[in-house]
Amino acid sequence: MTRKESTLCEHRDAYRTATGAELPGDSFTIDYPALDPAWNSGFDDHDGIAARLPRIAALCR
Repeated sequence: MTRKESTLCEHRDAYRTATGAELPGDSFTIDYPALDPAWNSGFDDHDGIAARLPRIAALCR
C-alpha cells in the first residue's frame, strides 16, 4: 500500500467512525501517472540500470 493509499484509508476509517456508514463508491479516485516505458526493464539489466542510476549501480559492482 502506498502512502497515498494509506492516507485515503484513514479518511475512510474516520468517515465510517463518524457516520457508521461506508464512503460512497465515487467519493475519491487515485490517479497514477503513466510510467515511462524506458524504465520498464528488469533488475538483471545491469547496463540499463547503470545508465539511469549510475551511483546505485556503482555500489553493486
